[in-house]
Amino acid sequence: MFWTSCGNSRSTLKDRDRRIVGLREQDYNGDFMPVTEFEAASALPAEGWVRRYVVHAVKQTTSPLLYHIGTGLTVLAATCPLAYGMNYAGVLRANNFCLLVGRSGEDNKSSALNVGKEILDAAAASLIGEYPGSPEGLIESLAVTPSQMVPISEFGRFLAAAQGGYYEPMKTLLADVWDAQPIQRVRANNRITRVDNPRLSIAAACSIPYLEKHTLAEDWTGGFMGRWMVLYGQRERIDPDPVGDNTDFDWLAEQLRIRATTPTAGWCMGLTPAAKQMWNDWFYEVSNRVLPGNIIGIRARAPTICRKVALLYGWDFGPAMQGDPWEIDVDVLQPAIKLVELHIKSLIDLSGIIAEHHDARMRRSVIQAIESFGGVANLGEILSVMKTKKRTVTEILDSLIEEKRVAITNTSIGSAYALS
Repeated sequence: MFWTSCGNSRSTLKDRDRRIVGLREQDYNGDFMPVTEFEAASALPAEGWVRRYVVHAVKQTTSPLLYHIGTGLTVLAATCPLAYGMNYAGVLRANNFCLLVGRSGEDNKSSALNVGKEILDAAAASLIGEYPGSPEGLIESLAVTPSQMVPISEFGRFLAAAQGGYYEPMKTLLADVWDAQPIQRVRANNRITRVDNPRLSIAAACSIPYLEKHTLAEDWTGGFMGRWMVLYGQRERIDPDPVGDNTDFDWLAEQLRIRATTPTAGWCMGLTPAAKQMWNDWFYEVSNRVLPGNIIGIRARAPTICRKVALLYGWDFGPAMQGDPWEIDVDVLQPAIKLVELHIKSLIDLSGIIAEHHDARMRRSVIQAIESFGGVANLGEILSVMKTKKRTVTEILDSLIEEKRVAITNTSIGSAYALS
């Protein structure tokens, strides 16, 4: 992968930070499906608020380090001035949608979100938004506070509601908000509530079964889910007594407070010559990369997400806070590319659970039901797991039999279905 060639990726953590994070180079072998702690640490920039935030966060919880990078960037995004941005296929803003994906109850996703929320609450509490209950409510909230960060610890609830149809308009609205497009609603007596400069950032957490159950390939290939920076991690560190260490808390909160009260930022004019060469090499490599068909849309979205991350690093340790026009240099672009490579890796690893269509999802569920009984199950056992109509299940079973994925076998209690 390209990110391993962007400088010496195995030496990006200072010795002090490496001791805190608890990483050793020999621990990494590249075989894990989720992003490893070492891969995440290698994607950190050499300096800045996000780096120090991650070092602080790993002392509070055993959540994957990758989660802290995503949460830190999303918290930082809420402090960017409204006019901050750059020209990239139109006007691009620095707001960010980040989705932390992992095992339910195992990977401490909500704990990672809470670390960022606590610091933002101390620095600029007004920038923390509430869970969007309706499209109208979100527009009204953004009309009052155009820049805000909404933490969502149970994103599966949102996906379930959207699949049921009630939240479908919310998905459309959020897609527009990610693009920082003006939004409005017409109220009673034709009164209009309009938000010209929405800058909504979302840090959300979702368990794998919800993504499998409530998203399809069409959601990822260019729709709503294609706008999220997806970070799939797995807890590796263990701490029997996570009492925390708030040594850096005040500094982190103060730096956020300074940014949240800074009214202007330097407009990004593009890339330096060195950064442009690095960008072109990576862009064309991603554009030609062989990817699973159900997530092929990330070819188009990944570069845009990368530019958003670069804007955030420019606001973190780059020249943006100086107020003058500036260009993205290699020191800002390199960690942005590294992080987006981990986003791509996360989606590739998760592509196996993303179904092409509803029938494919149902077929997988039937196979998983049979697997749960050791690979052989009768119809009653399958129905007890599926909890759906008998006719639907038998039609799927007939199809699987025709494809020789499943065979009918005789057992001591009658006929059953066995995985081939």
